[in-house]
Amino acid sequence: MIWTGYGRTGYTMGVARSESGKLAGPWIQQEEPVYSENGGHGMLFESFDGKLMGVLHAPNNRESRPHIFEMEDTGTGLSIKKEL
Repeated sequence: MIWTGYGRTGYTMGVARSESGKLAGPWIQQEEPVYSENGGHGMLFESFDGKLMGVLHAPNNRESRPHIFEMEDTGTGLSIKKEL
């Protein structure tokens, strides 16, 4: 599950995984945020060529615009590989 909240640098997007694979959890929070540069409200999707992608808005103000990333799911965490 990805989520957005406020951190030291503004909006921050984090991720938590259900240890059981079920909605009831228990949920394990990834130690480091996925994105911590004042952006969030992200979504994950798969590209036409099978890559895991993410999109979010940043910065969290009137100048906000979409940012698209290639993501990596390691099985125990989620991280940004590169911004497109």
